[in-house]
Amino acid sequence: MSDSDKLYTILFVDDEPRITSALKALFRREYEVLTANSGLEALQVLEQNKVDVLLSDQRMPGMLGSELLATVSQTYPQTMRILLTGFMDRQAIVDSINDGEVYRFINKPWDNIAIKELVSEAAAASELPADTVFLGDGTVVEGGADNVFVTATKGKAILMTERSQDTRQQIHNFCRRREIMIYSMQNFEQVISAATSRENIGMAIIELSDHRFEQTIQTINLLKQARPELVTIVLTKEYDAHTAVDLINQGQVFKYLAKPIALHSLYNSIDSAFRRHLYLKDNMISQQRYKVEKPKGRIAANLQLLFSRLGLTSVKSKANEEQVGDNHSNF
Repeated sequence: MSDSDKLYTILFVDDEPRITSALKALFRREYEVLTANSGLEALQVLEQNKVDVLLSDQRMPGMLGSELLATVSQTYPQTMRILLTGFMDRQAIVDSINDGEVYRFINKPWDNIAIKELVSEAAAASELPADTVFLGDGTVVEGGADNVFVTATKGKAILMTERSQDTRQQIHNFCRRREIMIYSMQNFEQVISAATSRENIGMAIIELSDHRFEQTIQTINLLKQARPELVTIVLTKEYDAHTAVDLINQGQVFKYLAKPIALHSLYNSIDSAFRRHLYLKDNMISQQRYKVEKPKGRIAANLQLLFSRLGLTSVKSKANEEQVGDNHSNF
């Protein structure tokens, strides 16, 4: 068989045999299909087979789908991961983002055409190099190779929209030690304008406020389209499952953190985000592994309008540039 005739291998995991049977029937003509009815059985299959795409249910006895994704993310990073769920389990969805690096969420009952398109996209992305140098547990390495990493981040910058003075100060304290600049923004148009005109920006820290969900998601979607190597962390007062799904499917956010945020968690997340940014910048082909959904309807219209405006003003951002070490913020 030639490379062009390659059959991708897909593993479907669900504790209900009728679900795995239905999925196998839907995909067996185009893919090598494997099935498992538990997380433990899925790991045994993965030990014996190279799996390109893993699609797992969430609610399973013994091992939840989010727990399976977290294990696969660490052990088989090349495998693209999709979570199939029949209900909005808030903590599971958040864990799938922060620990499992899920590629997409799909709700039951699925649409046959949509799920086939998604699996095809994920299968193609599975051939691209995965970030195997990334420390998935967020561990900050001290000394040695980490010194090289710190040197690489000097002069880099963070976009930040955060109203909490305490949180801003915590981020400033960390970035000051890393010699990382912070651009504090007053609105989302400034965020996009700065991101599209300043190549030293490697990541964004975006506050998700109660009344700006849709605008935030639109902004993150546009950031990922304009700068695929830019990595986003979202800060929120309270997790929301539906918003989290949109943040992945439409924004491929890196972390979704609830306040109050422990310092070590915040600092490790920033460090890990920069590691991912540097990897994607040096390995542009891998950026397709973090592709976002194409915006539709009103979101697409709003983004097109914003693109038009930024076509005239993208190099005229009025963002307040804060050199790390300053003791003030205008956000």
